Amino acid sequence: MLGFLIRLAVSTATLLFMAGASNGQIVVKSTGAAIISALILGLVNALVKPILEFILGALTLPLSCLTLGLWSLVLSALINGFLFYAVANVIQGFGVQSFGVAIVASIVLSIVNSIATGLTKNDGNARANRR
Repeated sequence: MLGFLIRLAVSTATLLFMAGASNGQIVVKSTGAAIISALILGLVNALVKPILEFILGALTLPLSCLTLGLWSLVLSALINGFLFYAVANVIQGFGVQSFGVAIVASIVLSIVNSIATGLTKNDGNARANRR
């Protein structure tokens, strides 16, 4: 539970930082809006993204084979950008100026979240060794 709260705080801080650094291209009106947006983005990425990746991955399998799998990185960035853009249009107090900005912001947020997840990951062996 503590790891989840830390990752939520990191996502919230990242959204607030990106809003401040983007010269108005990303708008977060309050900390509450940032927390809600981070929660919704996490839920959407956990529930909707795998479904979209499965459907679109199956449809673009030949392209993925031709590019030796690099297409999956592009597809993942596009899906993340789409979900970021969709959440920004649904949540009041959180907005993004364009789809291109949403793609870049989603990539930055994904990198920061990956680092936070790696740092807060529970290691089952560590618990077993403490006993």
